[in-house]
Amino acid sequence: MKIVFPDSVEKELQQQKQQPQNSGVVPKETQVSQPTQLSPKEVEELNRRIQNTTSKLYTPKSPLAPEFKSRSAEIEERLKRIQERFAAVKIKEEARNAEIRRQAWLKYSHLTKPTIQDFKRPITTFFLFASAVYMTMQYSWHLLENEDFVENMESHQKQLVKELNLAFANQAEVMKNYEDQNTAGKWWKLWR
Repeated sequence: MKIVFPDSVEKELQQQKQQPQNSGVVPKETQVSQPTQLSPKEVEELNRRIQNTTSKLYTPKSPLAPEFKSRSAEIEERLKRIQERFAAVKIKEEARNAEIRRQAWLKYSHLTKPTIQDFKRPITTFFLFASAVYMTMQYSWHLLENEDFVENMESHQKQLVKELNLAFANQAEVMKNYEDQNTAGKWWKLWR
């Protein structure tokens, strides 16, 4: 695991490397291929640099310390516990929702069955609408019948007027004939 220090600490370490060392111990350049043995003074100096006790900003600890070991197993274990708790909470929530739905269904299931009260308003509306349509049609039929009745009465009136005029004409003719007969005198009365 690589330890990443903040930028300010890295700058401070670089400044310390550039400053002359008071201890006078200069670390040797080591080659990677050859294992080297360090004297106890050199080990102490390296530990002091690792510990960086002179820094006021940050004091890093040895990367070999137990607290810096890989915590991936611990992190994975915590993630696994979190997922298990989440799954348990999810199952509880689903069970609670199912129970709420079941209680609501039990509470309101009788309301879903149709009763006569459910059809009261539609039936009343239907009968009112049907009555309005029936009365409108009855009124229009009455108006049509009334027009037909008026036409029949007008034709009957014309026929009666004609008959009455004929009767008056006949009466006038009869009266004229009767008056003519009265004025004409009888033949035997002509001698007088």
